[in-house]
Amino acid sequence: MPEDRPMPNANLRVLLVAIEEVMGENGAKAVLNSGGLGRYIGNYPPNNTELGASFTDYGAAQQAVEDFYGPRGARAMLIRIGRATFRYTRQEQPAILGLAGLALKALPVGARMKSVLERITSAANKDVNLKAHLREEPDAYYYVNEECPCRWRPEHDKPACFVTVGVLQEAMLWATGKNYRVEEVACISNGASACVYRVPKQPIE
Repeated sequence: MPEDRPMPNANLRVLLVAIEEVMGENGAKAVLNSGGLGRYIGNYPPNNTELGASFTDYGAAQQAVEDFYGPRGARAMLIRIGRATFRYTRQEQPAILGLAGLALKALPVGARMKSVLERITSAANKDVNLKAHLREEPDAYYYVNEECPCRWRPEHDKPACFVTVGVLQEAMLWATGKNYRVEEVACISNGASACVYRVPKQPIE
């Protein structure tokens, strides 16, 4: 297991709040207990950007949800948790998403998508202690994380970072009013050098 990596308190806090919203208070307690995170029950990290939380705990919380529902059932739940995570972060700590003061209304849809993805990428590097970059192809954007909490989870045989998929889905819905089929196409947890998310430029019909 690699040496732990710190992340802002608010990142872990909004993940735990989102888990509670999606699973209910009792479900969240059960997941935290089973994931060895019982110390956070009724004691979520503070809502600030100090690097007091860890990639290990963020990954453990996701893994605990997966263990609770099983790999197949957890996918939909973790995407819902990711979508809720985006909403809470935008309300409580928009700086972590790089979205504070961002004005989108005057921009065409493609520019909105690119602007939001660029902001999220920049904030990932500057505030969240991720190593991220954005690549543009003719038909899609690729959001790339070279560090990810999944590095501190067990190995998987398929991409497993569904919380980030949900975050990006909700970010695109917020930016454009449309849904996009965001997919993780490579994942550190099954041997890739980075977690790569494909965000198509065309929405779901």
